[in-house]
Amino acid sequence: MLSQATELSLTPIMETPRLEPKRGGKWRLLAGIALVALVAFGMIVSLVHRRGNRERDRHLNEGEALFQKREYDRAIEEFTEAIRLDPSCAFAFANRASVYFNRGEWQQAIDDCNRALEIDPKLTLGYANRAGAYLNLGEMDRAIADCTRALEFDPQSCLAFANRGAAHLNKGELDFAIADCSRALELDPHLALAYANRGAAYFNRGDFDRAIADSSQALANDSSMALAYLNRAAAFLSKGDNDGAIADASQALRLNPSLARGYALRGTAFFNKGDDVQTIEDSNEALRRDPTLSFAHVNCGLANLRLGNADKAMQEMDEVIRREPKLAMAYVYRGAVFLSRGDTKRVIDDCTRALEIDSHLALAYWNRGLAYAQQGDRERGDADQKKAVELDPSFGQK
Repeated sequence: MLSQATELSLTPIMETPRLEPKRGGKWRLLAGIALVALVAFGMIVSLVHRRGNRERDRHLNEGEALFQKREYDRAIEEFTEAIRLDPSCAFAFANRASVYFNRGEWQQAIDDCNRALEIDPKLTLGYANRAGAYLNLGEMDRAIADCTRALEFDPQSCLAFANRGAAHLNKGELDFAIADCSRALELDPHLALAYANRGAAYFNRGDFDRAIADSSQALANDSSMALAYLNRAAAFLSKGDNDGAIADASQALRLNPSLARGYALRGTAFFNKGDDVQTIEDSNEALRRDPTLSFAHVNCGLANLRLGNADKAMQEMDEVIRREPKLAMAYVYRGAVFLSRGDTKRVIDDCTRALEIDSHLALAYWNRGLAYAQQGDRERGDADQKKAVELDPSFGQK
């Protein structure tokens, strides 16, 4: 039996740049950003068949061997031949679906699972495989329904529990995700993907120690799981362990150099260590691979701002707002750039827009208060900074 890990989503949540007063009434920019990564893994069970048709079984066996070698094109040929010889063999369709899944051809996998289930409506494998494909298409409710159906026929299906946990994770239903992954691990204590999913759920609950523990356990069972390294890197980053984050992100990239978010996350850690040049290099590589990564634009912008390249910083923040006009923190970041230019009116405009989107952003009140203070409006400035301290007492620390 094989399983395949597939990244479904990574959700960035960014900590804020902070503008704080120096003694003597001058101002400085202190910037910090942290990435929160939510990673769910879609899994697929694979490669079981029944005896009884020697020629068909020969092709099924050959297809399985080729699947194990990741020779997917030839595996599909063998399973297709098995289907030609025995069109009523549900397992042959389900196994071919496994190959399509591993090639990232989700709809073809679903089509084959549908055919398998038409032949055998009680085939647990068909529901579990189809759930894995639905996961990767973002159809979480369908994935949950298929896993639940699979469990009706096989209550001991660890993969069905794990896939359902992944779907709950992507819906933000963290308690359900943890419960399903825990049940999967009771059934199979070595199921790396279930540890990884549960770790992601703990991460999104803010329980970073458990997230690290589960990611570490996932890697103990499967050291090739790049996304588990990436999840653990995000947890290290959230705990302020930038060196640990860099080490894990680097290992994730050695295993899978195409992980755009790996570069972005490592860039975040370099930024927190004050290495703006490396931040820009990693952020640009992330954006080369995935131009939609808004937090990579933010990292690049903040690093450029700290290097004194305000025009480039403004360009990056404008791009974030163009892509995500309802991302409140993007306006706060752009406001920081305006503040560095002394354009207090636009600082106030951007922070006010941020607060219209999210009225609990302490940093937006703080930065707007600084802008009011620079305009000589001490009353509004003091009121905004008082509000910032109410929301986040760390803003009152000198």
